Amino acid sequence: MILLAVMLTANVMMAQKTDRTNAYMYNKNGQYEKAAESIEKCVHHESFLGMKPKDQAQAWLYRGMIYLNIHQNPELAAKYPDCLEKAYEALENCIKADAGYAKDNAQDVYPRIAAIAVNYFQDGVNQFNNQSYPEAAVNFRKSYDISKNGAAPDTSALINTALAYQRAKMFDEAIVNYNDLKTLGYNHVDLYKNLAACYLGKDDQNSAVGVIEEGMAKFPGDAGMIIEKVNLFLKQGKGDEALNDLNKLAELDPNNPSILFILGTIYGDDTHDIYNPDKAIEYYTQAINVNPEYYDAVYNLGALYITMSNKLKAEANEITGFSKAEIERYDSLVKQAEDLVRTGLPYVKQAYEAQPSDDIKHVLKTMYVQLKMMDEAKALDAE
Repeated sequence: MILLAVMLTANVMMAQKTDRTNAYMYNKNGQYEKAAESIEKCVHHESFLGMKPKDQAQAWLYRGMIYLNIHQNPELAAKYPDCLEKAYEALENCIKADAGYAKDNAQDVYPRIAAIAVNYFQDGVNQFNNQSYPEAAVNFRKSYDISKNGAAPDTSALINTALAYQRAKMFDEAIVNYNDLKTLGYNHVDLYKNLAACYLGKDDQNSAVGVIEEGMAKFPGDAGMIIEKVNLFLKQGKGDEALNDLNKLAELDPNNPSILFILGTIYGDDTHDIYNPDKAIEYYTQAINVNPEYYDAVYNLGALYITMSNKLKAEANEITGFSKAEIERYDSLVKQAEDLVRTGLPYVKQAYEAQPSDDIKHVLKTMYVQLKMMDEAKALDAE
């Protein structure tokens, strides 16, 4: 009976080794489904834990290889939606089963773990581009968590995790990931802007103020952070207080183009009650006088003239009567609108020449057409 038990055990162990060998050969020959079937029989057999740690680790390594190969095949990956997860689980188990074996076979283990992180990241990119933000966030976070097994965690995956959650309006999750970035020592102005935006998304203005103050302490000269603070104060009905601070800064440092630009941006925002295009033009012009190559100020000034023109056109279109006075008023508004476009044209043109883009090109062409500058419009199309 003892001999029979020993023989049965030997047969079971031999069967497991056969399954493991078959899995390896099927995988080598590109027969990934058969490889998966064989390796599953091996690692899920009731006596698998009785194998030597080295043999277990080898089986887990084969399983990781097989499922990673399946993921690389779109047709097979559709049949095995959890193949990437299984691949990572297997490689983790390989290391746990026998760290020495994993070290000896590091060239087979760790590059595949890195590849799995890259695949999760790419899946996240594809989902993000398709606006499937919650799904993208999950895959970006998996990529980040896996990257922690390497020399340094992938902060880009964590940044994208937070951004995807923010786009999904899952602000609590976004805040957790942005704070994880802070813990890692990630120090970028966009972190504080986005974190403040998440708190505002939760209508937690006190926390938003705290983040903005923290960001301004780290980046005191950043125009974006100052604008975030002013916009928040405007939402809180503290616009006068914020503008007073900015005006004081402008008086102390009148040749600082960033402060002048911020004032132009605030006064040029027609969503706020303090909208004052004349003041916006004044401040943008001052900023450009200080720094003629200040792209944002140049473009914003051109865009402001377009906005003012559009408002006059909208006002003209509301005139429906045909009396002499109404016709004269209509003609006057249309001419004023055209004059504003003509005034703004040099700034938009300068912005396009400085940083060409399809969006600015479209705006510039529209302005040429409005002003009946057809030769210039055709030349722009020919570029």
